[in-house]
Amino acid sequence: MPELTQEDHFASAADRHFRDADYLHTDGRLPAADHLYGFAAECASKSLLLRFTDVTMAPRPGEDKPSSKPWADHPDDPDQVIEFGHVNELIREIKLLSHGRTGAPLHAALDSDLRAFRRWRVSHRYLDGGYAQAQVVERRRDAARNILSLHEQARLNGRLP
Repeated sequence: MPELTQEDHFASAADRHFRDADYLHTDGRLPAADHLYGFAAECASKSLLLRFTDVTMAPRPGEDKPSSKPWADHPDDPDQVIEFGHVNELIREIKLLSHGRTGAPLHAALDSDLRAFRRWRVSHRYLDGGYAQAQVVERRRDAARNILSLHEQARLNGRLP
């Protein structure tokens, strides 16, 4: 069996987080579902970045170990990199990447769905859960589902739409 790539790991994590989020959503556990929908969208987006752009997890210049986060050279400053973080940060980071030739199609495909996660924060896991309103969680569920569908379609076709 071939060794899994980081793209494969992100894809698997996206599917797992989405299924777990749906289970929790069905049970009315909105804060946990919301959190996992964000992680599902983030993982699928990172898999797409690694598959279809110049983003890498290779060691950064001057380093020996692979990066712990996907990254790419900054299009406007060769001494800087763009590091791809949590789902709420991906909107800005992919927009920066869209200035390069490989990022524009991905930005166009993901932009509207990623906007559902603008106010999503990884730190919400420490809150009481009162922030998780049903309509917001449903919008994020739909956006995560769209991103995962885009990911699966791109994997099957070998290209972005």
